[in-house]
Amino acid sequence: MKLTQYQPQLTAQFVAQALQLQMHAVPEIEFTSVTTDSRKVVPGCLFVAISGEKLDGNEFIEAAIQAGATGVLCRRGTKSPEQKPVAVFQVEDTLQAYRRLAARWRREFSIPIVVVAGSAGKTTTKELLSAILRGRWKTVLKTQGSQNGFVGIPMTLLELRSEHQAAVIEVGIDAPGAMAEHMTLVSPTASVLTAIGPEHLEKLRDIPTVAQEEGIALSHVAKTKGLVAVSLDDPWIKPHATTLKDGQIVTFTLNAGLPDPADANASDTLRGHFNPDGQTITFQGVGLEKTTVALPLLGKHNASNLLAALSIAAGLGLTQDEILSGLAQFTGAEGRSELQELPGPTTVICDYYNAQPASVRAGLELLNDLSRFHPSTTPPMSQKLSPTARPARWACLGDMLELGENEEAFHREIAPQLIQLKIENVYLFGPRMRALYEELKNLRFQGRLEHFETQLALGKMLTQWAKPGDTLLIKGSRGMKMEEVWKVLEAHAKGHWT
Repeated sequence: MKLTQYQPQLTAQFVAQALQLQMHAVPEIEFTSVTTDSRKVVPGCLFVAISGEKLDGNEFIEAAIQAGATGVLCRRGTKSPEQKPVAVFQVEDTLQAYRRLAARWRREFSIPIVVVAGSAGKTTTKELLSAILRGRWKTVLKTQGSQNGFVGIPMTLLELRSEHQAAVIEVGIDAPGAMAEHMTLVSPTASVLTAIGPEHLEKLRDIPTVAQEEGIALSHVAKTKGLVAVSLDDPWIKPHATTLKDGQIVTFTLNAGLPDPADANASDTLRGHFNPDGQTITFQGVGLEKTTVALPLLGKHNASNLLAALSIAAGLGLTQDEILSGLAQFTGAEGRSELQELPGPTTVICDYYNAQPASVRAGLELLNDLSRFHPSTTPPMSQKLSPTARPARWACLGDMLELGENEEAFHREIAPQLIQLKIENVYLFGPRMRALYEELKNLRFQGRLEHFETQLALGKMLTQWAKPGDTLLIKGSRGMKMEEVWKVLEAHAKGHWT
């Protein structure tokens, strides 16, 4: 007799049971999807009315039903809609109920579910890993964008369907206790931490607290005998390689060099070597033969992100061919180490999706590497350039946000690297970047240094002074909207570039 594979169904009955609601009558409805945004309601979906700082979802219930929602999860006491049949689930706290529903739904699936956490590089690593896993599993669910918080994580989990063969969930934290809550919700089978650094210090206070809270992403999975990937390059993460006693532990490093074939323990760690000249990475270990691939995203920090993704894939048992097949499917996200080229040619590194001290330093290293090795920055041997005409580097930096009470110090600490790399031009935007401006002045910075009140002013100045062959880095926290600088350059280039 042929057995029928179990297929979970997100029905009104399932929701009521998951939330332990005693309802007089539950309509026989299967929801097509779940959303907290009334603008994204589709026919047959469940609308969750969450109250935020600016908007109360309960005010959009009627609009959601008019758009086709057949179920509403709302605050207790909300007037029930008159339309039938609409399943109405009333609870004290809709956000908690939403997360409880997602946790119960997740338990319907026995597929590999990987958590990607850390202070920087989460989204890039998530995107790399989900692409790689598609080398074996054709249908891989992943977090969309950076929806990695209390609303975004359950949103992703509730997208799980029977066709999904694996899932990659990005998890971000901004306060003590958040990671423990998220890990209980997700119940991952594997996890990796990308890096530890200053993040959301208004509530996380300091880096030791960040390390402790982020580390729960590893310890939780290890305790459940899952797969854990540990970076040996980050001093805050490395101790987990020896302190975690349970689970399957895989380690990776970009700084220790490739393994010696004579070393019997060489296969225990995935080792990588970053080549800045060609922007390639060579890796070997954990069952993978020595292989060199072009980096899908440029920079040493992205080589580290790729190694993190590779270590999880190898730990999950993907073959070399499956890994390379999946990696070939990767496409980068806009504004994340995205390389653009203007006529001239002039190279622009668009990396304005997010910023904190570690990622800014990584961006400056990439700026330096590309200025030396990227073809567009290397003039022909026969072309003699005067010192003023030689290709130059431009660091265009916006504020780093959510760094807490020491944010001024974190901005000032960027100055020594700019001076060490001898960056010729530094353009700054945002009130916090005034601290870096002042620090560079105090240290007698020798290059062109300016601070701007708007992104538009910064972009217009670039159009006047940047030359063909120059290399530009545009970086800042998401809230600084540094993409506006790129838009100025792009619009100008459509006319002429001088």
